Amino acid sequence: MKSLNILLLLGLISSLFSAPGDLIWRYKTGDEVRSSPYNTKEAIYVGSNDNCIYAIKCSDGNLIWRYQTGGEVYSSPYVSDGAVYVGSLDHYLYAINATDGVIKWRYKLGGVIESSPCISDGVVYIGSNDYYLYAVDIMNGTLKWKYQTNGVISSSPCVFDGNVYVGSLDFYLYAVNASDGILKWRYKTEREVYSSPCISDGVVYFGSGDKHLYAVNASDGTLKWRYGTSWIYSSPCVSDGVVYIGGSTDHYLYAVNSSDGTLKWRYEAGWIQSSPYVSDGVVYIGSSDQHLYAINCSDGAFKWRYKTDDGVSSSPCVSDGVVYVGSNDTYLYAIETYGYNGFKNNKTASSLPSPSLSISPNPFTTHLSVSLPSSGAIYSLTGQLIMKLYKGKHSLDTSSWREGVYILKAGKETKRIVKIK
Repeated sequence: MKSLNILLLLGLISSLFSAPGDLIWRYKTGDEVRSSPYNTKEAIYVGSNDNCIYAIKCSDGNLIWRYQTGGEVYSSPYVSDGAVYVGSLDHYLYAINATDGVIKWRYKLGGVIESSPCISDGVVYIGSNDYYLYAVDIMNGTLKWKYQTNGVISSSPCVFDGNVYVGSLDFYLYAVNASDGILKWRYKTEREVYSSPCISDGVVYFGSGDKHLYAVNASDGTLKWRYGTSWIYSSPCVSDGVVYIGGSTDHYLYAVNSSDGTLKWRYEAGWIQSSPYVSDGVVYIGSSDQHLYAINCSDGAFKWRYKTDDGVSSSPCVSDGVVYVGSNDTYLYAIETYGYNGFKNNKTASSLPSPSLSISPNPFTTHLSVSLPSSGAIYSLTGQLIMKLYKGKHSLDTSSWREGVYILKAGKETKRIVKIK
């Protein structure tokens, strides 16, 4: 009996602490989640192949609202000035109130929408399978202009220095004047451009089905360099002088120097449609092998991976120490990125306490002082109750706690607290 109690105690202790790659919560939708999530401080917004757009609470993964469109939602939401903008396979671009899910307006395009919207100076830009790039007024959903390419636009546009950049399946990357839709230049590759462009320091980076990553001058469309990979569906991400992109058919995540197009490293991660996201020296990417990967930016070393129950074609995003990503298994996942020695410059994932809730210090080592405006409790990231706390001031001895991240809840407030060595 004594040994059984010890085993139970050890099991309880191990359940109280988290590490990078641990599940915080997951939310089930009605179908595959190929859309990539967009996060604000309070909510995560994502589309699903069940025709719905979801707003999910960051703190606990509970549903805030969902809005049903008339088609599958591959497009990834964009949130601006209290509204969620997203496209659907029902041909409509939607503007939905971010707080309550009430529709503001919708605009019908000439084809299905796989492209994701981009907003700049009161205009939302989005591509369609009808070959057009659209510019729509965000206030009332009226068309400002549209530009015709010679192929389907599943690439998502980006805006830089007065121009809109987008790829097309007609083999071209286009630069179009953002104000009037007049072509500035276009650059021809040898195959379809599914990849969405990324701009850094006046250079446009994008991939092509011709098995190359391109770097093109944003001002005039002249080639700086190109790097041979494999067929590319993924979109690039640029951080600290390095371009990260997934090669779909050769299963590699590439890190390429942005200055000259030379390879820094590559990591084999499975067939990749997902686009990379960089945060705190780690690049995150999904794979068809059912995993979300976390790879060290400096040398391409494996850090951790999290397994879902199907392929991950959704692209991840990171906020406050949590990585959010969808999976073809119908779930949206929230996964821990901090823990153990995973802190950068000794900073915690939690935001500064509000005046009504006091936590000190945070991160903490052997002692934690908490002042609560109402009764509350401390939980593990898996939802296990650690201790209940009454309203008032508390001095907690945490010397026996191992490293990890916890959730402190008091009334309507939720904070993340972190134990370090």
